[in-house]
Amino acid sequence: MRSCAGLLLLSALLLAPGSAMANGLLSLQKTLLRNGFRIEVRQPPGGAYGRFLPARKLLEISPLVQELGITRPVLLHEAVHAAQSCPSGKLTLIGIQRRADPAVESRIRYLLTNHYRQEHMALEQEAFLLQGQTDAEALIIQALNQRCQPPLE
Repeated sequence: MRSCAGLLLLSALLLAPGSAMANGLLSLQKTLLRNGFRIEVRQPPGGAYGRFLPARKLLEISPLVQELGITRPVLLHEAVHAAQSCPSGKLTLIGIQRRADPAVESRIRYLLTNHYRQEHMALEQEAFLLQGQTDAEALIIQALNQRCQPPLE
């Protein structure tokens, strides 16, 4: 198990140092850490690319995501779940209403129907829709800032 903050920060910088996308990922990671979440590089069970464990405030990110070039969407998806876990630790919808391209929405429906239990579908749909937004980092940071309380020091 390794702490993921350094690796993900490096991934963000590899995108294009100083780019809006790299800056957005860095800001998102800092916001997660400030609110008591941890990010670790480890392989989640079942071959998943990422997993969020609300009781531990832990985002697990597969070491494969960097090689596959999917660090951003995986981190964004799990960060949505982190925001959904605030303030109580129980995941609830953030309530951000966005649309995606019809082809993307079709793929999301396929994934939800074939890979997720019914009781998790709304939460996963929100995470999939938000991860694909061009302003996803800002949306998730705003949700974290509104819904979460930084740990007392």
